[in-house]
Amino acid sequence: MIQARRLPDVQPPPVLDDPAILEAYLEDSSASSPGSAAGLVRILDEAQAASLLRRTAGTGRTVLVQAARSSLTGGAVPQGELVLSVERMNRIQTPERWPGGARLSVQPGVRLDELQRELQSQGLYYPPVPTYQQAMIGGTVSCNAGGAATFKYGVTRSWVEGLRVLLSNGDLLELERGQFTARSGQSFQLRLSDGTERLVPVPDYELPALKKISAGYHAADPLDLVDLFVGAEGTLGLITSVTLKVIPRPAAVVTALVWLDNPATALRLSDALREAAQNARARRDPAGPDVRAIEWMDEASLGILRSHDEGRKRRIEIPGTARSALLFEQELPEPISNERFEQQLSSFLEGQAEEGPLARLFGILSAHQALDALEVAFPEDPRRHQALVELREALPTRVSEMLSARRREAAGVHKVAGDLIVPVNELPQMVAFYERGFARRGLPFAIWGHLSDGNLHPNALPENAEQTKLGWEAQLDFAQEAVRRGGCPLSEHGVGRSPLKQEILRRFLGESAIETMRRIKRALDPEGRFAPGVLFVPQ
Repeated sequence: MIQARRLPDVQPPPVLDDPAILEAYLEDSSASSPGSAAGLVRILDEAQAASLLRRTAGTGRTVLVQAARSSLTGGAVPQGELVLSVERMNRIQTPERWPGGARLSVQPGVRLDELQRELQSQGLYYPPVPTYQQAMIGGTVSCNAGGAATFKYGVTRSWVEGLRVLLSNGDLLELERGQFTARSGQSFQLRLSDGTERLVPVPDYELPALKKISAGYHAADPLDLVDLFVGAEGTLGLITSVTLKVIPRPAAVVTALVWLDNPATALRLSDALREAAQNARARRDPAGPDVRAIEWMDEASLGILRSHDEGRKRRIEIPGTARSALLFEQELPEPISNERFEQQLSSFLEGQAEEGPLARLFGILSAHQALDALEVAFPEDPRRHQALVELREALPTRVSEMLSARRREAAGVHKVAGDLIVPVNELPQMVAFYERGFARRGLPFAIWGHLSDGNLHPNALPENAEQTKLGWEAQLDFAQEAVRRGGCPLSEHGVGRSPLKQEILRRFLGESAIETMRRIKRALDPEGRFAPGVLFVPQ
């Protein structure tokens, strides 16, 4: 039996309804139309949130928990709810160390870059972070965020050791990984503070064996109750604290950007880097190369960056002949100076390379004619590293801005983005399928994403309502093809309030699975208060 408890009653923060204040909380990063809110509450602590939920229970008031509003699926856009912002819940506890790492508790409003800076000062590192470093922990846990380094480290779920979660009546659940588990088709037994008992079903549908899935409520056999809330997109409760595993910071990291004149070469180079890294880790070979992330941008993506002058802003020259680019990160087993890095590169070019992770990396790049087109951020140059990463981060931001501007000129223009993962051996066929699908419909498009784990984002760039409709059609085709190839059409962004993503979820798992998710929500949130319309339409 899982016992929830009641927290002491305190005075909740005031509800703000000033339109000038609310305006910033009506949109997220999805380029969706602005929503509406019944008001805004900026929560300072767990007790305030519990009291607010308790006092409004039974009143019909719905709530939408917001973190950084970095959702790409409209999940943070309110549709008349009371917005509960966790942005001021941003405390980080001192790590509790043990051999090989540590664990620490953080509040949901902690931003990823703030967490990494704090950990860096203590020689620690939190690996499973998405591209956008301003995202908050609460949002990344709610969407089971992945990112570039998923290839080596997995997704958020693998790093969450415990949660504190407020239910819709204000009761608190304190969960530790391994404490509460149940088998597929069984139920978790929950007792509320007033003695009421509820049965929370364990999903009986199956998910493909892929690292990176964000497709509704998690399913596993057995299932840990922690994992039911990770990836639930804020529909089951309000996460007030997360206990995370962290690891010792890598001795050094080299970040590199490679310009290529052929997309096929990019895929082959990615395969070679991935295979070398996997083999080295399997053998525990310190000579590596220990590549942890490989990002890809296609020709159209580079065109978007050029048109917005993103390269010049960061002193990065995007060659006019480049038709593809790979951004990758490699960990090194020991510190290395910039001078030493350049010496090793010179030695390799002179045919006198010494054995080691950099020599192996240079060999792979040279074999794919990519060594001469290399932009490198040395381990001692964090600014250059940030510039290379920001160039990749700028891409989805500029696309969202571009589509928002088009929507102001032509009604019916919406972002139509894919978030699909397939086994890596299927990537060349899937990329070709994406390109043919867009071209056949006469759609402008751009493709980018995480080549290292098979998760790409084929984005239609519609100019009018008709092209938006065609983009929907294309994404549904892509989803079906990804499933046919053993993949998942919802990898890291979640489902949110996107009608397209919700339809993809329904087709992917089926009506029976959606009904199971509804039963889970009714058990934990019987009034349907949390994020109504996220994941599936309320009944």
